[in-house]
Amino acid sequence: MDNLSDIKKIWLTTNTSLLPNTNEMLLLIKSYRKKMLAKKTAVVITGLILAVLMCMVVVSYHSTMLATRVGEICMLVACAMLIASNINSLWRAYKLKSFTNKEFIEYLEQGQAGRIRYYKKTQVIAFAFVSIGLLLYLYEGVYKNTVLCIVSYSLLVIWLLINWFIIRPKAYKRQTKKYNDTLKKIETISKQF
Repeated sequence: MDNLSDIKKIWLTTNTSLLPNTNEMLLLIKSYRKKMLAKKTAVVITGLILAVLMCMVVVSYHSTMLATRVGEICMLVACAMLIASNINSLWRAYKLKSFTNKEFIEYLEQGQAGRIRYYKKTQVIAFAFVSIGLLLYLYEGVYKNTVLCIVSYSLLVIWLLINWFIIRPKAYKRQTKKYNDTLKKIETISKQF
């Protein structure tokens, strides 16, 4: 019986003032869901607008070289990949309505696994399509002037390398840190309950 009184003492003396109540937890989950839905919706709409603009360019610009058409197709494929992956994420976020803490933690862990898969595979493939598409699309406009061709391709390659090796990893690290902080906060709260 001594153990029972020790447990009761611990139970009664534990400081719970730092723990959020259930309303705060629900508010945290709802705000996370709203932010995710808004962000994914904006990316999908932007991707659709870019795809429509690209289709308009394909129809209105009458290129003489096959490289230009192949570049346009590569960029459209990249837009389609961006839209499809974000619609999938949007659908997952839309289904996130009334989860328990454990289910929400599982959702966040699945999201982290999906984010890693996206960073290592989907984004690499889409970025490769965009890069190839831009390099091919640009060729028709600059191939007759050697200096313009060298300058244009140098600037484009530098821009692609900066995006690939600086901006992309920093954005991934920032998103992962933010995601992990949210996950740790929810796990800590869930363990305390």
